[in-house]
Amino acid sequence: MVKDSIGIMEQGACTGTAAVPIHYYDVDRMQERTIESCQGDLTVICNVLADYADMLDELLQAGREKLGFCGAMQYERMRDRCRKITAELQEKTGYDRAAAIEKCRRRAKRSRKADDGVGEDALVLAARRRGAAQEAAQQAEDAAGKNKAVQT
Repeated sequence: MVKDSIGIMEQGACTGTAAVPIHYYDVDRMQERTIESCQGDLTVICNVLADYADMLDELLQAGREKLGFCGAMQYERMRDRCRKITAELQEKTGYDRAAAIEKCRRRAKRSRKADDGVGEDALVLAARRRGAAQEAAQQAEDAAGKNKAVQT
């Protein structure tokens, strides 16, 4: 769950350039206020709330008896509120978290080239490339030698 959200954000969901106005009512000051954020930040908020709701759900399943009745009720209320906010954000921004997670998982399943360098030392990669270059040069010399022999 959290890994999925991180994967989504690694794909560059927010450029930070497009401002989205967010209007809210400040109860303490008794006035309407507006803040600006980019859509990617709202996506991050949506993913964080969904991940938090999932973690609360796991906590409730694993240790409901340790929390007691009141503690469990508070966590359930918080989980439900996080899911409600997530659903509203997804609806209002047009973001589909499930589709984004599926897209991220498909990208992760794509096979990489055997020698793309992920997880290997630079020295090992350099040695492989040098060996491949030397082998290619040797094959070119052999081919040139055969051509000379055929011509004479």
